[in-house]
Amino acid sequence: MISGRYDVVRALGQGSSGRTMLCFDREAGRQVAIKELRYDRIDAWKHLELFEREASVLARLEHPGVPRVFDYFKGDEGSGAVYIVQEFIEGSSLKSRIDSGPMLGQGELVELADSLFQVLDYLHDRAPPVLHRDIKPSNILIRQDGSVVLVDFGGVLLGWHIAGSEGATVVGTFGYMPPEQLLGQAGPTSDLYAVGATLLHALTGRAPTEFSYETGRLEVPTSLPRTPLVKLIDALLRPAPRDRPRSAQAARELLSGPPAPAAAADRSGTAVARREPTGRVITVVSDNGPNFVEMGSPPRDPKGEFSDVYRNLMNPLFPAKRLWSMGVHLFWVSLATFGAVGTAGIFPLIYANSIRKRRKRYGDLFRHGHATRGVIRSAKAEAVYAKFKYEFEVEGTVYLAFMDYATEMSQFWGDGDHVPVLYDPDDPRRSCFVYR
Repeated sequence: MISGRYDVVRALGQGSSGRTMLCFDREAGRQVAIKELRYDRIDAWKHLELFEREASVLARLEHPGVPRVFDYFKGDEGSGAVYIVQEFIEGSSLKSRIDSGPMLGQGELVELADSLFQVLDYLHDRAPPVLHRDIKPSNILIRQDGSVVLVDFGGVLLGWHIAGSEGATVVGTFGYMPPEQLLGQAGPTSDLYAVGATLLHALTGRAPTEFSYETGRLEVPTSLPRTPLVKLIDALLRPAPRDRPRSAQAARELLSGPPAPAAAADRSGTAVARREPTGRVITVVSDNGPNFVEMGSPPRDPKGEFSDVYRNLMNPLFPAKRLWSMGVHLFWVSLATFGAVGTAGIFPLIYANSIRKRRKRYGDLFRHGHATRGVIRSAKAEAVYAKFKYEFEVEGTVYLAFMDYATEMSQFWGDGDHVPVLYDPDDPRRSCFVYR
């Protein structure tokens, strides 16, 4: 018995510094899970600080996907332990399901991912945001009714934590934690990375540490079919936090795809017929292709977080990230060089003039335009530029628009692919689409 009130039924888990037990609460007449931390088993007081933080944070949360905390207390004199009394979740862990089977289907994994994003949306929407920092299959419980509960908040953190600040500690599990956590930093996208690694484990049955890391990132096998789920996993596992979906809600949207608009409008705003999208949702088209980027709210600094996106928009023939083969790139560099020499500098002036026109046409849109999602309708390749036709919806009206990018970009986009669109809220006919 613990504290004269809780009858120990059996052990649920054992760690280096403590354990979790299933107990019966005599006063409340219910089963509870009690986490015990023993002073004589911790090698640093930081463990006690994290334990106390877990109790404090969980006590202020109320969500079906998070266990409730009923009490936190020190043990009887001489016990040398502290305890957290929390809700007992009846169900099995995702890890046990992966290990024992049956294997989860894509439909089940989509539902699992959606449930996790709902929990994270609640946690990250707190002020300050609540970061779990140790999401993995063993910390995800599936109730008997199929609902998901995120457990073991031993690494929980409130808000951003910058490396080098007082008390910075590396918390997490290798394979599931993103690169920035190794530096003592964490944010909402860090939890999303861990969800991506968890989904990859559940989908393939292989732990993240079993996959290649030769390119400096956790590689999603190319043999997997490029379903929306696999594309989402690939987006979540981007090494740079800025390249991942910006929020749990954004990840949910990538998983389900934006709703198809019911009608289209031409440039004058008149409604016209439209073709149904193919249903393909693009996060990353190929290993070397353009990335879907969440542009967030304006204003945007052309030299700031989205400087590469701005460069791609303004310099379509010479983007920030070379998406062509080396041969194609050398061809354009050689052509520009010979053109500059053979035309006494007229060719560079022509290109510079085109960039000035793009800055005038798209510069303000980049800085102050509102962001939405558009659908590529056609890509007509020509000698230098490809003519892209796309559509997007604003307040129930769907607009058709046109834009030029380098001809080679047509190999990455096709009918039905989704792209980020920036539009003028005062006149949505002024728009452009961007990529990273």
